[in-house]
Amino acid sequence: MNEEGDISNLCQYDWYQWCYYRAHTARFPFNREVLGRVLGPAKGEGNDMAQWILKANGNVVPRRTLRPLNTAELHSATEDKKRQIFNTLIEGRWGTSMSAPPAEESEEDSFEEYYDDFEEPRIIPEVEDAVDSSGRLINQQPMYDRIINAEVQMQHGNELSTGKVVRRALGPDGITTGSYADNPILNSIVYEVEFPDGQVKEYAANTIAENMLSQIDDDGYSTALMQGIIDFKKDDATAVPKSDKWVVTARGQRRLQMSTAGWKLLVQWRDGSENWVPLKDIKESHPVETAEFARARGIDDEVAFAYWVPYTLRKRDVIISAVKARLKKTSHKYGLEVPTGIQHSLKLDAANGDHRWRDALSKEMHNVGIAFQVQEEGKCAPVGWSKVTGHIIFDVKMDFTRKARWVLDGHKTPNPIGSTYAGVVSRESVRIALTYAALNGLDVQAADIKNAFLQAPSSQKDYIICGPEFGLENAGKVALILRALYGGKSAGNDFRNHLRSCMRHLDFESCLADPDVWMRPALKPDGSEYYEYVLLYTDDVLVVSTVCDTILRGGIGKYFELKEESIGPPKIYLGGHMRQVELENGVKAWAFSSSQYVQEAVRNVEWYLDLKGGKR
Repeated sequence: MNEEGDISNLCQYDWYQWCYYRAHTARFPFNREVLGRVLGPAKGEGNDMAQWILKANGNVVPRRTLRPLNTAELHSATEDKKRQIFNTLIEGRWGTSMSAPPAEESEEDSFEEYYDDFEEPRIIPEVEDAVDSSGRLINQQPMYDRIINAEVQMQHGNELSTGKVVRRALGPDGITTGSYADNPILNSIVYEVEFPDGQVKEYAANTIAENMLSQIDDDGYSTALMQGIIDFKKDDATAVPKSDKWVVTARGQRRLQMSTAGWKLLVQWRDGSENWVPLKDIKESHPVETAEFARARGIDDEVAFAYWVPYTLRKRDVIISAVKARLKKTSHKYGLEVPTGIQHSLKLDAANGDHRWRDALSKEMHNVGIAFQVQEEGKCAPVGWSKVTGHIIFDVKMDFTRKARWVLDGHKTPNPIGSTYAGVVSRESVRIALTYAALNGLDVQAADIKNAFLQAPSSQKDYIICGPEFGLENAGKVALILRALYGGKSAGNDFRNHLRSCMRHLDFESCLADPDVWMRPALKPDGSEYYEYVLLYTDDVLVVSTVCDTILRGGIGKYFELKEESIGPPKIYLGGHMRQVELENGVKAWAFSSSQYVQEAVRNVEWYLDLKGGKR
């Protein structure tokens, strides 16, 4: 009754104090001391001195063996970097004081994406439009020529049918019917559309464009629904045999191998068309139908089906609701068939009687050519350089322009040491800079850096073996990658470091409060002193100065190619609308609006309510 309580376990550590705890499962050469945070005594776990520890993955575990950080570790730059990475991981798992963590779904209502041991998902990067010095899109051919060979669903008889635009229609006098306009909705050129039964009908370009845009999603892909799965085929050369169905993990656990390689299914769409679709695509967009087809055909015990079909059939109701909005036909975009590779693009050009895909490929390889140094025949890469791979991504823009982009297979390369991300200026810094400009009567201008990554040297020592896209004279040769490329894991950070070195060369200094805010002393025309600022958001530049144009064109523009049409007073920055306003006292200031975010949020809520069948 009269004994004093032992509160040693409360006094040894502060709440949320940094510590190193011992991880008994860590094997050589990994360090057994792991960074964590103390959350308080772990009552009933181990001895009385045990503490609850927050791990970097966000989980909380009890640990008896731990120690606080010493003085050297608290002031070490390396240790500080570890603590920053730890905080970032925790914020991603549990959020911050201002933002809640992502909502977790229950086990019964969750839907897991399927993974594959061998095949990677298809990722189509953003491709910028080609523009001239005035900002207008560069059209090598008029819009009506691009519509030719497009496939579109039109009313044919009593039902919709997919027809192909074959040629421009001619009047009795042999002259093209209708008039041309840059806007496809206003274009009234008349075309001949051929249907599967051989009939040919004439439609105006604006009618064809209107039907195309009404039958696609926001990404341009056709939303045609599937009628059913007709057949399947298996490539024995690439498909995993049943004898290799089970694999043993590094921990000695036995599990089913996950691979859909070598399997394709013949799909019939509601518009009457049929095409072979890789299993890895059809099981993502139509998992239940694919699983039922496999069970009915008796192939659900094959390696490509065994690891996911039983799970899918058990949770078919949840899965149907999860993928209801993802049904799309990715072989076509805006009615045009998109090549899956270089040989496919050449076949499409031959079938269409033109060379638009070839021209798109040639243009991309000309632009990206500065990133490679092709070696002489038979010359190997220098010692220490690693072999990587890349591929061509084809795309169709909304104005029917064919696009090609050479991307690095970054998912196949090891993670580089250190940061791989480009820094971005904070919104608070932008608001402070705009306020500073208003108080001191300074100008504000913005600009975009063109082909940003290609203008930065690569920090990685990688090389490729040239494919046919590099020309017959270079095919098979070794090419060293000297510039940052899209798809590379360190491309963003390489560009950031290159841009930062340029800013230092221009005598700008990085702000301690925000490293992506750069400043240097200057003089106004009246001789008064002030600081001019440059704010960097990846490849977006915002300048606050009395001589903004000089900094952009004569400074940054000397080392980086800027998009001419983007230079000027900012209209949109960091996704928000900007405009200059005059206050009641006559002072000119900058307004930074979040209306675009609000409108997008409202659209998302409306979409969610419609999806759930709720009322607005």
